[in-house]
Amino acid sequence: MTSQIDPLKPFLVPPSDPSQHRLFHGRGRTVPGLDWLTVDRYCPIVVATTFAPQDADVMAELESVLRDSLQALSCSVLVMQQRYSGEAKTDIVVGELPDLPTATEDGLQFILDFQRGQNIGFFADMVPARRWLSERAAGKNVLNLFSFTCAFSVVAAAAGAAQVVNIDLSKPALALGQRSHRLNNLDKSRLHFLPHDIFRSWKKLHSLGRYDLIIVDPPTEQKGSFVARKDYEKLLRHLHRLLKPEAELLICLNAPWLGEDFLEEIVAQNLAGAEKVQRLPFAPGFVDENPQAGLKVLHYKYQRPDDL
Repeated sequence: MTSQIDPLKPFLVPPSDPSQHRLFHGRGRTVPGLDWLTVDRYCPIVVATTFAPQDADVMAELESVLRDSLQALSCSVLVMQQRYSGEAKTDIVVGELPDLPTATEDGLQFILDFQRGQNIGFFADMVPARRWLSERAAGKNVLNLFSFTCAFSVVAAAAGAAQVVNIDLSKPALALGQRSHRLNNLDKSRLHFLPHDIFRSWKKLHSLGRYDLIIVDPPTEQKGSFVARKDYEKLLRHLHRLLKPEAELLICLNAPWLGEDFLEEIVAQNLAGAEKVQRLPFAPGFVDENPQAGLKVLHYKYQRPDDL
């Protein structure tokens, strides 16, 4: 007899791409009946996250299947996280967390924090964006807006950026980012970590120079900080003051209810001189039934207009 969890089993194998963190992306709605579940792998840890309550027998079977898959996945720790009803609960079901849990990607390490609540401090869906940045950052002045735990900064610094400026309201997130830089032995003299409100920090950001690359990766809807539908265009209107005459941007948004056309429209209306080059592909493991509902990461080139 087929169970609700059976369709998950083929996904619980080591991925061919060692930098693929997501094994199963139920949120992409490609497997009927499992849109409430994601499974990630950060060796030696497997993390299963549920986004809606399930019957006790379903959860028991899920835990059993994941336990049985640990050895084949070269893992020894199982973490189960509930993320719904405005709450996040994290349980270590099998094994013990390493003293310093990390995600490894393209030779770099990013510290994970399982005490933060619903977010462990690393976004597995940003693999293509981090690789895009790694290819371009050498010798560049990089601005990382809404930097959170500074994964983009780690990549840019490792690629030889001349300077990386990180800004985020969360001091704990920036502190975790600084630890990841130290773990990778990156030169701190080229790095800045600003625990400030971006909308009140334009002068400070400008004082650190004009930027060759700007990454805009805001929260979708964080009351008191940033709400994409009303704040994104306000942010874009300020960027021409920070960009070099020729520059590049990554414009990002992870809002299922706002499509790629939303980003294209607000960039066209609020950042003259920006021309879309491409939308970056989904990260390995993040297939989505509706591409417009998934993460949007748009690459823009900027040429300052003559009248600015």
